[in-house]
Amino acid sequence: MRLLISLSLLLAACAKSPEPAEAAATAPETEAPAAAPQHFGVAFTVEEVTPAGDLLSDPAPWVDKTVRVEGRVTDVCQKAGCWLVITDDTNHMRVRTKDHGFFVDKGATGATSQVEGVVVALPLNPDEVAHFASESTEGAVLPENKVTGEFTYEIVASAVELRR
Repeated sequence: MRLLISLSLLLAACAKSPEPAEAAATAPETEAPAAAPQHFGVAFTVEEVTPAGDLLSDPAPWVDKTVRVEGRVTDVCQKAGCWLVITDDTNHMRVRTKDHGFFVDKGATGATSQVEGVVVALPLNPDEVAHFASESTEGAVLPENKVTGEFTYEIVASAVELRR
């Protein structure tokens, strides 16, 4: 009798358990976890994050101010990672690492970035533009080539965070 009951329980359990292939087919799909942000430089000190469009569309009022801006990376120095270019999809701005104190991932093009640093206005220098062009990825936008006046605007960054 005990054998009959044990056999009945075993058969009932097998009937309720899906085959391994069925279990895999009905398991919920999981998304790959997002990669952790990469942080370069010092810790952020500015809490408010400014969208790139607010700064890049009219950078003059931001000169000499420390900002934390978010934009998409369109280019990175391929020699050392000492500068990057951010965009709001319309305007572009070069970001240099302060005193070459840190270097960012040279493969960061396409990443979303937050950059903290001081906005500066610099005289347009053709030799420097040629230098940037030599370190750029092929076909990348050079912000300095879009300048209509005597100055180009940049951020001298103390911190950069990249998210992919």
